[in-house]
Amino acid sequence: MTAASGFTRTRWTPFDRILIVVLLAVFALGYPGLGIETREASNTPALDIAYSLAFLAPLLALGTSWRWPRIAAWSALTGGSVSVALVLLDLAGVLAGPPPVPMVVIDAVVAALGALLVLRSWRLIRGRSPR
Repeated sequence: MTAASGFTRTRWTPFDRILIVVLLAVFALGYPGLGIETREASNTPALDIAYSLAFLAPLLALGTSWRWPRIAAWSALTGGSVSVALVLLDLAGVLAGPPPVPMVVIDAVVAALGALLVLRSWRLIRGRSPR
């Protein structure tokens, strides 16, 4: 075992999987028409694709994390990035006007979880320890 191998991570930890599950649960709370979100969002195909990608990419990462950690990391990186982008657009009022206070809280939690998922996925892709 070399000194450098102690700093690489090739497997997903239980924390990574729990992070994805929590992100998906909180993201579902803010999904238009599904959670507490009551504003009418513009019904554009691009927005529908972005919401689908933000939900399905982490779900794919969770499913593939046991067998294909690199594919899971890229999928989680994509889903986390899109989640953060959607939250920033929502907080800026671009998607459906200014968000109410409960949605600001949910958006902040999704942004934090999504950013943490991006960071941990990027470190797995780069071969560095997340600690």
